[in-house]
Amino acid sequence: MGALIRYHFITYIKSYRYIPPLALYIISLCMNYTYRPNPVLDSFFNTALFLFFLTTWFTMSLFHAEDSSQEVITKLHVGKKNKYFMSKLISCMLLFTFLSAVSIAYPVLLDMFEVDISTKQMLFGFIIHWTFSLLGMSIGLVFTRDVVREGSLSWFGPLFILIITLAAAGVSFPYQGGGLLLYVLPPVSAIIQFINDGLNKFLVFGWALLYAIALISLYLWRANRRDV
Repeated sequence: MGALIRYHFITYIKSYRYIPPLALYIISLCMNYTYRPNPVLDSFFNTALFLFFLTTWFTMSLFHAEDSSQEVITKLHVGKKNKYFMSKLISCMLLFTFLSAVSIAYPVLLDMFEVDISTKQMLFGFIIHWTFSLLGMSIGLVFTRDVVREGSLSWFGPLFILIITLAAAGVSFPYQGGGLLLYVLPPVSAIIQFINDGLNKFLVFGWALLYAIALISLYLWRANRRDV
């Protein structure tokens, strides 16, 4: 599995598909901390939202780093389709775990905050970034070519969901009358409300984790069926 993950990263680097989302990530991170001092949680929330959007892009570009013919050859070489798909999933998770850590380390090392940040706040910030990234990855998965064959839908679909989700983040939390739509969208608004009002963290992050697991399971099921 380790060799296969290295192969995915090498292929991804050689494809140069990572450059646009990576450049946008660096720009957004620097712009968020252009001025100092900055509030801790609000800053983490902003960069987590950037990562939510960009992780979808990273995921789709990594999964499409190989062309279709090369992907078929790699699957035949691996032998087990599920191992191939899981290795790509792990590669994505390693990538956004690294980006989540960078999002926390950058402002901390450069002393960008208005107060001294505690270890608990750093851990909480990392969890926020990691959770948003996991949700972004799960959205990207269900619009990869392993699931969706239409080229226009593969990009319009996730973009539409991301925009609606970010717009819905300004709406009240579902329990407060946000509507049925907020239940089917990624639970970004729930996490935002938790940050603002201190809702039960286990409920919020548990909901986000279950949502991501559901989409990942849908991807694996569909990809294996379409790859028969």
